[in-house]
Amino acid sequence: MEESIKEISEGGTFMAFFNNVTVERCYYINAIEERVEKTSILSDATASITRVFPYGLIRVNVFDKNLGINFLLAKFKITGAFYHKDERAEVSQTARVRGNEIIEELPITHSGFEDGKINLFMISKQQGETIAYIIVNPQDTDMYYYRIKFSE
Repeated sequence: MEESIKEISEGGTFMAFFNNVTVERCYYINAIEERVEKTSILSDATASITRVFPYGLIRVNVFDKNLGINFLLAKFKITGAFYHKDERAEVSQTARVRGNEIIEELPITHSGFEDGKINLFMISKQQGETIAYIIVNPQDTDMYYYRIKFSE
């Protein structure tokens, strides 16, 4: 299925598959800079992100090749998203201003994320490749966050 980022932003159904999952721990240094540390969390995994009903739940399923298991990583609903398109990319992203655009039905299930909550979801098409990001804020810390990148 060819993903339409505009339709995803407007609550449309989609199914996206990703061959690579990268998890980084990002430390706040100041309002502009951050220190990024690559982690081994989900380092040998593939993923799918789907929404099967209009305005329904978005499900993130992961297949961990090391463990040989498929599991639901997260399930959430988006109440609002911004859409932007230019000559380089087409992007749908939840707002970071208000913080109430994501309703979590199921917290992140992987313990490496320290019982974190999803703060941002972004999906884009860049040079024909679909890329998605999820930002996870761990519970009980404001020193760092996790950035999960899904790429083809």
